[in-house]
This record gives sequence, C-alpha cells and structure tokens, in this order.
Amino acid sequence: MTPEPAVRRVTRRRGGIGVALAFVAAWALAAASSSVVGVWLAIGGAAIVLGAATLLRAGGDVRAMLVPSGRLVLVGLAAGLATIVATYAIYPSLVSLAPSIVLEVESLYAAFRAPSLTIAALALVPIILGEELVWRGAVQGSLAQRLGPRGGLAAAAGLYALATLPVGSPLLALASLGLGLSWGALRTMTSSLVPSLIAHATWNAVVLLWWPLG
Repeated sequence: MTPEPAVRRVTRRRGGIGVALAFVAAWALAAASSSVVGVWLAIGGAAIVLGAATLLRAGGDVRAMLVPSGRLVLVGLAAGLATIVATYAIYPSLVSLAPSIVLEVESLYAAFRAPSLTIAALALVPIILGEELVWRGAVQGSLAQRLGPRGGLAAAAGLYALATLPVGSPLLALASLGLGLSWGALRTMTSSLVPSLIAHATWNAVVLLWWPLG
C-alpha cells in the first residue's frame, strides 16, 4: 500500500476545518489592529505566533514539508521571478485605469517600510515562514481535505484576501488574492511548502524592500 502523503496527515492532525477557520479569524483580528500597532507588529506577530502553533500541532509531518531539494528550490525561484515580472507588468495598467492606486501604493510602502530596511529584512524570514505554515499549510490543507485540491486552493486564497481587508487597503487584498492563488498552486502541485516559501520571500524582498513599484 502506498504511504499516505504527509500533506494529508498534517491536515488531519491539525484538527481540521475548525482550527483553520480559527486561524483565519485570528489573522483578520490582527489585520484590524494594524492601524494601532502597525502592519509589522500586527500581521507579522500573527504569522509568527500562528505559524509556531502549526508547527507544535503538526510536529514532524509539517517539518517534512519544509525539507528542501534542488528541484523544489528551483521551482520556487522560477515562480518568484515570474510573479515579480507579472507585478511590474500589470502595475502600469492598473494605474492607467485607476490613478488613485498610486497614493494607495505609497501608503502601503510607508506602512511596510516603517522599520529600517535592515530590521524589515531580518523579520521577513520568520514572518514569511509563519505565513506559509498558516495559509498554505494549515488553512489550505484543511480546506483541500473538504473541498478537494482545487477547491481548497481557491477557498484558501479567497480567505487570505478577506483576512487582509481589515488593514484598510483593497489593493493589498487584491494582491493577496493573486499571490495566494500563485503560492497555493505551488503547494498543491508539489505537496511541499518549500517552493511557496521561496517564491513568497523572493517577491517580498524585491517588491516590498528592494525595488518599489512606481
């Protein structure tokens, strides 16, 4: 008999859909507090705390999804570069359709660049790790168990966007939807969190920290 994939064992251990939805609610509450404590402390703190909770609940199974290989790393880098190119290609068209987007982007950069670039770069790794464990691990895994791989992917990306809305930026929620679909697809295709982690980190490092839009 073929061994059960680690992805399914992880989902079952996490306690299913109830835990996943609790994570979504906690994330949305953290996003709502970002106007008071800042985006990094609110969402970054939620990512680290909930990601640690995922690791504690899933144990060795989730760690198996974090084991890298040359192929997984290359897939993640290629996907990260593709989303970066797509972001810079799409942005001018969005601005031409809605010029006010420029002001929203500037506001987002002010929020994400509130700490120094050094502090932001150091914080990026644990925050992205926690974010992937929560959204592509716990949430998408549980939803895929109920809705199938494609349904779980779509539902997780939709919830990812909705949980970001309390920050107050529709553009951030739209970006979260698109990126959530991209990173979720990597998780679905590879049964690993390594490609989505690398793609996520690559996109954030370039678009948020190194080469701002506009």
